Amino acid sequence: MEKLDFNENQSVFRVGESSDKMFLLVKGKVGIFLPKNETKDADFFVEENELFGEMGIIDNELRSASARCVTESTIIAISKKEFDEQVNSSNIFVKACLAALSHRLRQANKKI
Repeated sequence: MEKLDFNENQSVFRVGESSDKMFLLVKGKVGIFLPKNETKDADFFVEENELFGEMGIIDNELRSASARCVTESTIIAISKKEFDEQVNSSNIFVKACLAALSHRLRQANKKI
């Protein structure tokens, strides 16, 4: 795990990039921008103590959206390797649940 500090308007990740980390927002606010959004207004926001960037880590897909800090933000990042180690040591139902939820959310995002 690593602690990262971001400035206002700084990108955390962009749609289409490889998913090598997932994030926990400790302080600040992050906007999530879906691929068809070409405005300055986020489609939704990540608030403090919320995870984001998890879908690509779970299903080994490219980023399906972009994340940009709306305010100065402090974020904790966990690498895919660290996450996989935790998941692989868990119950098979936990792994299956994560995969199913990620797949369903990715499919719903494609319909938007």
